Amino acid sequence: MRKLSFNVNHIWETVIVIFILMTGITGCRSKKPDQPKTDAIPVKTAAVLRQEVAVPVYTSGRLYPKAMVKLSFKVGGLIDKLVVDEGDTVRKGHLLASLDLSEIDARFNQARNGWLKAQRDLKRVENLFKDRAATLEQKQNAKTAFEVAESNLKIAAFNLEHARIKAPAKGKILKRFAEEGEMVGVGSPVFLFGSTENRWIVKAGVSERDIVRLTLKDNASVQFDAYPGRQFAASVTEISESIDPASGTYEVEVAVDDEGLKMAAGFVASVRMVPSRTDTCFVIPVDAIVEGEGSDGIVFTVKDNKAVKLKIKVAHIFPQQVAVHTGLEGIKNVVTSGAAYLTDGSPVNVSASTADTGHRGEK
Repeated sequence: MRKLSFNVNHIWETVIVIFILMTGITGCRSKKPDQPKTDAIPVKTAAVLRQEVAVPVYTSGRLYPKAMVKLSFKVGGLIDKLVVDEGDTVRKGHLLASLDLSEIDARFNQARNGWLKAQRDLKRVENLFKDRAATLEQKQNAKTAFEVAESNLKIAAFNLEHARIKAPAKGKILKRFAEEGEMVGVGSPVFLFGSTENRWIVKAGVSERDIVRLTLKDNASVQFDAYPGRQFAASVTEISESIDPASGTYEVEVAVDDEGLKMAAGFVASVRMVPSRTDTCFVIPVDAIVEGEGSDGIVFTVKDNKAVKLKIKVAHIFPQQVAVHTGLEGIKNVVTSGAAYLTDGSPVNVSASTADTGHRGEK
């Protein structure tokens, strides 16, 4: 009997231990682990403004004198002298080239002698007519012959004068097409001349979207590779009404103030034109842009304390602000500070909101 009592007690002790262990395990399983807390990202926002903005037009072109002409001889002949070469600067009336005058001088002398003879004949017939020794018809015929001879002399003198090429104005020799001893025909170009008495111009092409925004006298600025970092004041002086089939663009001429510096035809120019016509755009700080490719950009706004990703179309980026065409309709604020750390749906805490004075365009 004593042995049986010992075994029963032992069994009860075992049962109690197992119960305690199972109770502990169940308690451990029912206890929920701590959930990690997500901290809100502190951000700042700025107001989205709707304003009239002058969006600049950017393009490139080449520098040319305002007036360019091809210089040639009035008559054909053998080139005797070429006084200047390409790149030379000349003054008005400067002799540039001349033909061999052997034949031209001979024709001039022939015309002058014919005129002198006709002049003597006319005087003699007029004297005879006074003495009634010549008829009225003879007098009229002599006068006609004199007038014909006088016209021939003028033609010969004109051809002699234009057997020499002189500079029509102050300018530069841009191109030379002939050499000494070469035979040239009537009107064959010998030089390409550019006048520098007027301001230089830059010829550039713009798209049809930009051509409608430009008007005459719009402000512009020009930069040349020859003068790095320097901007030259300019203005729009001509706008083409037809497209260039070769380039698919419309030509615009911009008059440039050379500021007394040396210029040469053909300089490559970067042109910036500010239209007087403005566009209505959304204006936001440049810090709001977190991504961009071409005219596409990404910004964030805040709704219900969460970041909302927006796709926008950029019109122009100014030094401190961005003009936006579309994508901000109905949006009052965009995230500036902290925008780089956001994703769509990120919890945010707006710590401050800044007012923007806006951008009124460029002049």
